[in-house]
Amino acid sequence: MRYNNEVIGLFPLRLFLLHQEQTTLHVNEPKFLQLINDCLYHEAYFGIPFQSKTKLHEYGCVVKIVEVVKKYSNGNLDIVVECVQNFKLNSFVAQKENCLYPNGQLSLIDNALITPNDELIELANNYNQLLFETELSHSPYIDIQHIISLLSLEDEEKLKLFKYNPLKKIQFLIHKLKFMSILVRQERLVEHQYHLN
Repeated sequence: MRYNNEVIGLFPLRLFLLHQEQTTLHVNEPKFLQLINDCLYHEAYFGIPFQSKTKLHEYGCVVKIVEVVKKYSNGNLDIVVECVQNFKLNSFVAQKENCLYPNGQLSLIDNALITPNDELIELANNYNQLLFETELSHSPYIDIQHIISLLSLEDEEKLKLFKYNPLKKIQFLIHKLKFMSILVRQERLVEHQYHLN
């Protein structure tokens, strides 16, 4: 991807996507409408640095616009974006000449994903079965992205996961699957007792 160490338009949001994740954005601020329209015109990508309540984080995601879902009469847009790669933000410029939206220089980060171990695969299968009464493949090549999607991680959790080393990523997901499995079992038990009464 050509955006490594180049300046790219930025749309800070409380949003962190991992590789190939998609989401819908409603765009109504003039500066970000300018960004989206520039990207549509030039078939360019833009960056979403993670913006928490208190600060702009150095990590984020480069996204492409997959679809313009709706154009409003006032110029607002609903768009679908997809993460193509994650990044570390090297510099941030709030506004450039003839450009309302912020820009920044990025270092792209390899999207190589970890390979789940047997324990993680088994826990994912068990959790999936709890939720949907179906099983995932027991192949050792099960997609880690499927496991992350299965857990419906919050944006802050995905950011934390992203920064971990491979071993810690596995440990984090194992802990999360165990915790969520306990919650689902407790919910099922409460529902069962409720129906019995």
